[in-house]
Amino acid sequence: MINKIGILGLGRMGGMAARLLLANGQKVFAVDRKSTRWLLDEGGELVANPRELGEMTDFLIVLLAREEDVETAIFGADGLSEGVLKGLVVADMGTFGVNLKERVYESLTPAGALVLDTPISGTPDAMQTKQAVIMLSGDEDACDEIRPVLEVLAPKCPYVGPFGHGIKLKFVLNAMVTNHVLVTAEALNIGIASGLEPEQIIEAVTSSVATSTQFELRAPLMAARKWNPAPAPASLVEKDTRYIVEHADGLGVAAPVARLTRDYYAKVAEMGLLEGELSIIYEALQTDNIRKD
Repeated sequence: MINKIGILGLGRMGGMAARLLLANGQKVFAVDRKSTRWLLDEGGELVANPRELGEMTDFLIVLLAREEDVETAIFGADGLSEGVLKGLVVADMGTFGVNLKERVYESLTPAGALVLDTPISGTPDAMQTKQAVIMLSGDEDACDEIRPVLEVLAPKCPYVGPFGHGIKLKFVLNAMVTNHVLVTAEALNIGIASGLEPEQIIEAVTSSVATSTQFELRAPLMAARKWNPAPAPASLVEKDTRYIVEHADGLGVAAPVARLTRDYYAKVAEMGLLEGELSIIYEALQTDNIRKD
């Protein structure tokens, strides 16, 4: 079935989503910006503003990267919340704090939209290779309605519960990933400082019960200091680490490792290295080494 699908946010993730949906034969629309004109060459269409985008499409995928973009596109002049959205299914796939997600829900629901919290776990490359996962939460019937569209972007789209459960589960997954990356950097840093060869460390760990997916993916990159190309840049997870700690603080639960991970990705940002592969946290960790002569 061919649908009219709007995408709000044509960055790395939104751009990949648009290309995959167009390749699937869907009609794809986005807001006209200098940065989105490429969509016309790919067979998509552009409209004047988010309000118009919401009023003319069957489904709307929100893949905005920054809070300020959400404020403008959803709540600003000619924003999505000013539209007549009766029956529109909105899939909010961004990673933001629970409070902002709820504001979007509360703003668009009175306009007639069925707003879902559907964060994606994975990079643009993971979407392209069918390894991403989208966690559906909210009205279950609306989730079933949009699932065939989202399965073009990710073959696994499980329903995980009421609105908000998706982003909460995403926090759990991203805490596991980013914390494991920091632990990998720490282990490699200690081993190399001890006089061990990086290849020796990697071989020993990967053949033992100490290994992990993140170690196997990122220890070789750290050992080679290969930060580019960066299909998963640190910029994709730096803000997520802040949201994870904020969420834990709001719950009143301890999150000591997540707190350290947040701080080291903040250091990556201070060093101007956010466009490097997320394993570049190794560089930030090494700045705290104390030289022993």
